[in-house]
Amino acid sequence: MCDTEVSWNGWYRLFIQGQSAQMPDSCVDVYRCGTFSPLWLNGGHPAVEDGVVTRAVCGNWTNNCCWFQSNPIKVKACPGNYYVYEFVRPITCHLAYCAGTVNIICIHTGMCFCNVLRPRLR
Repeated sequence: MCDTEVSWNGWYRLFIQGQSAQMPDSCVDVYRCGTFSPLWLNGGHPAVEDGVVTRAVCGNWTNNCCWFQSNPIKVKACPGNYYVYEFVRPITCHLAYCAGTVNIICIHTGMCFCNVLRPRLR
C-alpha cells in the first residue's frame, strides 16, 4: 500500500474492532501495515493538556527505524482517552500509517485498518 495515493483531509480517529486505537510510538518492523516501510509516531503521544502537537513520523528500512523521515503530522489527545491525527501525504510511495499491533481487519465509518494496522480509505 502507498499512502501518497490518499487525499488526506482533516483529522482521523483510529478504531480497531470498535475500540479506539493509536499509532505506534516505537519502531515497527518492515513489511507490516501492508507496505514496505510502515510509518510510526516519533516523539510520543501528547497529554490532553498539551493540546495539538506536531510530531515526526518515521519509516523503518535497512535496519534503521527512522530511515524515512516523512512529513510531520499533528496529534491531539482527547478527553475520553483517545487520540486524533491530522495525517498528511507521506514523502514517497510504499510508506503507510500504522495503528495497533495485531493482524485483523476492521471496517468503521468507511475506513479500514489492517495488518499491524493501517488506515485506508474505501
